[in-house]
Amino acid sequence: MMAKIFWAVVAFDGIAAVVLWRLFASGTHGLLVAIFLFVIGVLTLTACSFPLLRSDGWRIAALLVLLLASVPLIATSILATAKRIQEQRQFSGSAYFQGPALSLAQALVRQDLAAVKQLIPAAGDLNQPHGGGTSLWQFGVLQSGNSEEAIDLLRVLLTAGADPKRDTSADTLLHALATGARLTQFLMEAGANPYVLDSEQRPVWWRAMQPGEDEAATERLRLMLDHGADLKLRAPDGRGPVGHAVANRNWYVACLLIERGAEWKQEKLSGGSLPELLEWEILRRDEYPIPVPDLLRKVLADLKGEPVRIPAASTRGATDIRIPDLLRATSFDTLDSTRTALAQLAAQPDWVRRVTAFFEDGDSTQRDHVALLLSLKPEALPEAVQERCWSVLKQQVAWYDSTTASSPGDRNGWLLKETAVIAVGLASIPGPVRDRHRADFTGLLDRIEACRKANDPDAAKLADLKAADWKTGTATGPN
Repeated sequence: MMAKIFWAVVAFDGIAAVVLWRLFASGTHGLLVAIFLFVIGVLTLTACSFPLLRSDGWRIAALLVLLLASVPLIATSILATAKRIQEQRQFSGSAYFQGPALSLAQALVRQDLAAVKQLIPAAGDLNQPHGGGTSLWQFGVLQSGNSEEAIDLLRVLLTAGADPKRDTSADTLLHALATGARLTQFLMEAGANPYVLDSEQRPVWWRAMQPGEDEAATERLRLMLDHGADLKLRAPDGRGPVGHAVANRNWYVACLLIERGAEWKQEKLSGGSLPELLEWEILRRDEYPIPVPDLLRKVLADLKGEPVRIPAASTRGATDIRIPDLLRATSFDTLDSTRTALAQLAAQPDWVRRVTAFFEDGDSTQRDHVALLLSLKPEALPEAVQERCWSVLKQQVAWYDSTTASSPGDRNGWLLKETAVIAVGLASIPGPVRDRHRADFTGLLDRIEACRKANDPDAAKLADLKAADWKTGTATGPN
């Protein structure tokens, strides 16, 4: 009896394995395939061992191992098969339509133009929602490709009364955007609504904001804009299309939208105003160097009310300092070499503005290195740059506090090494910015003194902020 149960389970496993393997053959499943092969290995080993076992105890153990491996295999096979059947029903239209409507849907799947024309009269209203809220018009679009032959089928549906203006689903336009410009253009010209909302409650035309910095990359976005995309619509978080583009670091699209008249002054951007952030983006690209599209320079000039300036291509010598390289090499442990390089960089025009641009590059480590580098030459820093460096100091102190709170027994003085150097530089600049941040300076000093009292081994490396005279701004620190 036990043997019969064992081999029956093996038979089910074999069927499940064949089903899963056929499903895997239709795509890449990565980790699932690896798990599948592991389970098959266990089952094979168990099946080969079972005939050799003579003890009932060992046979029961082998059956239990087989069952443990069989349950996920068979369950996965059943679930995968059910999912595949559902997908096939959706693709064929049988999940949504019945009778004459189903016949038309299946003709659309086959791309059979003659059959579509013949079946339309009996299918009823092409705009009427059926199962899942799907109309025959929507189904036809979702089956369509970017070819002229596929679009001819949609033209027949339009002639028969299909009305894209009654389509309140975002799925059709999302499919068109993913498929190609030709289908997108056809739907827009047919009257599709570019500002229906997607699943994130954002206008569907925002999905056309894709990376790329030329007309080809923005072709579908331009089609949307040319056919009535509403530039005034905003997402639930209050962000408009320009803010959405900037948040995704898609500056070319942001500039295209501004050029088309999109509002940008209302956008709440992290790190500065839009003109300032755009200027920094251009400065960073020039430093790497990365090509800057003319559109970015043109829009920046328009926002600042200045003429467009296209700089001549720069040539860099072998000994020239590149700011990205200098920032990567900047740290507490390389202060001497950093000061030497900074002295060379400071001889170049506009160096502070060029370094400051790297505050906004999405990298917190780089931001810290910018503040450290600038604080080594504090006399050159305007008030706005001082304020940014102070904000970095506050963030570093907050990071120290959270780290200390989560691991109170650890020695965390090393976290303040660069922070203390920044404080020494900023404290040497008398003026209103320093006065506003006296409490931040004092708070850092208290933390450093607490490290010394706790005999933190890194305390000796921290700058002595007690020696700082807030009126004269002198302090002692590492050389």
